[in-house]
Amino acid sequence: MNRATTFLYRLIYRRVSTSNLVIDPHLVPLFSQAVRVGMPDFSYVRDTRDNPIESLKGTFNTLDLGVASGAFGSQTNFTRVVVQNSSYYQFHKRRWVFARSTRIGVEEPFASTDFAPLPERFFAGGSTSHRGFGINQAGPRDLTSGFPLGGEALFLNNLELRTPPLPLPYVGNNLSAVVFHDMGNVFSTAQDMANSILKFSQPNRSLCLNPAAATCNFNYVSHAVGAGARYRTPIGPVSFDVGYNLNPPAFPISAPAAPAVPSSQVLKHFNFFFNIGQTF
Repeated sequence: MNRATTFLYRLIYRRVSTSNLVIDPHLVPLFSQAVRVGMPDFSYVRDTRDNPIESLKGTFNTLDLGVASGAFGSQTNFTRVVVQNSSYYQFHKRRWVFARSTRIGVEEPFASTDFAPLPERFFAGGSTSHRGFGINQAGPRDLTSGFPLGGEALFLNNLELRTPPLPLPYVGNNLSAVVFHDMGNVFSTAQDMANSILKFSQPNRSLCLNPAAATCNFNYVSHAVGAGARYRTPIGPVSFDVGYNLNPPAFPISAPAAPAVPSSQVLKHFNFFFNIGQTF
């Protein structure tokens, strides 16, 4: 539409499937069956950043809307909306940068018999989303194996304070640092996200620590703080981050077969990430 604004339309047509799932056998027919997805998708992008690789100022906004329907050859019916708003501010002689980003995603099946297959569900955790979790480890989990199941809703908010180049020997002006706060999670449904946005600890955590528990609630907002280093290269900054999860989830793991025994697990507080590029 102009230099900063782009409108995209695409027709997605794919067959999605998963294999070797380590989850409750009763869930395998639902989540691992091969499903054909036909979905028209519309995207609006507004980008006023000065540098998409290492932004110092400007904003980045996206709105993505898709509808999977039998009218387009899909074997399952659901809508998906994802919005993102990121902004970057320079201060103190334009040497420091405060960066923030918010992402919200919602999937909604048309009826109780419809579902979003596992590869189409939301996942979070890792160097470019929530650094309080390992890659794709946020959100609901299978209570037999502890395997992440994803969810139908996503909320993430990232805050970063980026320093100017650090005056250290041998590295010139190429090394800088960040401190960050990440909050959010993957939620079972959009309603669970709306009801849990102010919950900062896992509901009924003691129940989730019981190896014999039949249910466990993962719908809450998880917080992580941390710091990292950025080394400038010709292809963008190389990043190393250390995140500390303030409230990691607990979950039971039942014994699907002997000689395994039921147990419970709490995700670790510390997570380490290596990445090329900024978090957002």
